[in-house]
Amino acid sequence: MKAKYALIALLAISFFGCDDNTAGLGLGMFPGSDRDINGKLTTFDVTTESVPAGEIYAKTNIGYVGKFTDATFGTYEAGFLAQLNCPQGMTFPEAFSGTTTSGTGKMMTSFSNVEDAVSKNYTIIKDGSTPIGNCQINIYLWYDSYFGDSLTACRLSMYELDKKKVDDKGNKHYWYEDPKAYYTNINPAAYYDKTTSLLGNKAYTAVDLSISDSIRNLSTYVPYVKITLDQEKTKELGKELLKEGRTKDLYQKFQNIFPGLYVKSDYGDGTILYINTIQMDVTFLEHARDSVTGGLLHTSTGKDSVVYSRRSFTSTREIIQANSLNNEQDAIESCIENPDLTYIKSPAGIFTQVTIPVSEIAKELQGDTLNAVKLGIPIYNETNDKKFEMSKPRNVLLIRKKYKDTFFEKNQLSDGTTSALFDYSNNSLSFTQYTFNNITQMINNCLADREAARKALPITFYIPDPNDPEEEPKKEIATTIEQWEELSEWNKFILIPVLVTKDSSSSNSYYESSSNIISIQHDLKPGYVRLKGGKNGEKMIQEVKNGEPQYNQDGTPKMIHEYPNNVLKLEVVSTNFEPISK
Repeated sequence: MKAKYALIALLAISFFGCDDNTAGLGLGMFPGSDRDINGKLTTFDVTTESVPAGEIYAKTNIGYVGKFTDATFGTYEAGFLAQLNCPQGMTFPEAFSGTTTSGTGKMMTSFSNVEDAVSKNYTIIKDGSTPIGNCQINIYLWYDSYFGDSLTACRLSMYELDKKKVDDKGNKHYWYEDPKAYYTNINPAAYYDKTTSLLGNKAYTAVDLSISDSIRNLSTYVPYVKITLDQEKTKELGKELLKEGRTKDLYQKFQNIFPGLYVKSDYGDGTILYINTIQMDVTFLEHARDSVTGGLLHTSTGKDSVVYSRRSFTSTREIIQANSLNNEQDAIESCIENPDLTYIKSPAGIFTQVTIPVSEIAKELQGDTLNAVKLGIPIYNETNDKKFEMSKPRNVLLIRKKYKDTFFEKNQLSDGTTSALFDYSNNSLSFTQYTFNNITQMINNCLADREAARKALPITFYIPDPNDPEEEPKKEIATTIEQWEELSEWNKFILIPVLVTKDSSSSNSYYESSSNIISIQHDLKPGYVRLKGGKNGEKMIQEVKNGEPQYNQDGTPKMIHEYPNNVLKLEVVSTNFEPISK
């Protein structure tokens, strides 16, 4: 018996060990003496289709801004909303009041005795008629990478978001309290006033040629777009920050003072920036003072000596950053309607829906043990005839359709039961198909749903009208398991491009080191791939069993789908143990 189990293990190892391009699996390894172990390979037809991604959950630490037009997918435009974080305990120094009682710095409240070259970019802040300090406010958008043309002339605008907004029901709330705050279809226009909220705009190119090559080539150099607030905005925001920032509870008040900002592209087509850090620097001038006597220090010309200081507010993972993404819907729909293949297009463009014949597997292999279920989805080669070609996603998630939203909302990881991850991020070699080597538990998860539904019949469904979301959903009642299968999406899976984050530490195994996956998010970078599949060739034919045409109870021919051209194959290895005949 140990030899028999060893053979099963060898079979599974052979199955998992196949590369991405393996078309079939042999089972001729079973010797004649082990005929009581019925190991077999069965293939099933899998159908696919392109579906619109729709609104997706897009909480991320990267902000995308820019516009890009592709010949196939049309125009894609990105902007983002973000909060900034105030560290606990942060304070601003006290205003100078004319005394010299200590050696610590005091914020200048007058530039009457300061060199013009030093103070010209700073603004005196007043509370009413009383000077309370000074500041200059700069907001930096730091980015490590971008997509598109490095020298396309672009311009972005930055707006301060409203502190409160009144919704249709008369309730007031911050923008980040919007239920859609994490989704790509959030409406930024509802949370800022274009005429009064502008913080500034900036023309830029992804590669700033005004900076010397020697600086840009440094390993420490990070490109950025900088917005400097004008004097009026500086006075307005600086007053609130200085008034509330001289006690240690500024961190509790900061979101009310500055609820966030919105960055949008308003000129240029050809570049998308990937903003990974937003930083607002509030810089100010302090008096330089003698550390022993506390007296003011002066320059050789008799002017006050100054100390440059700043306080920084940055974007962090703890706060909200929401991306607003728009694709040209006519172009996206045109791709979806292509019956000869399917697409994955990011961000928030097109997913591929996979229909697995779970019922057929259960019927044909009834009584068998499923040892391994393998699905390969071949990738079509691209011609690379575009100037800026989008790359194919290197990480894709195959997930049951019923879980595709909650998975990202709950920041879950792939468990092999409701989802499976294709992770090619650590391999620089090319790959020709997305391969999921063992989705057995996902099939079992579907069957468990089917059994639960069978016990719960009848089950009521409310089917929304895809052409009119505002229309009241149609009510349908399933009284048989066949009706439930028809009305539910129990055997539907979605293929989604994802961004995989791994920890920096490695866990050492006997042979090598490996990183742990700590986060799976929607991939919001421009990318696409064409996959084998689609609806082309689908037709209805009369079912035939044992050479006999099949009919329904009412005498009409029993029709079934046939997919002769673009069908994918699901490979199932199963075993059936039978008693040894003596």
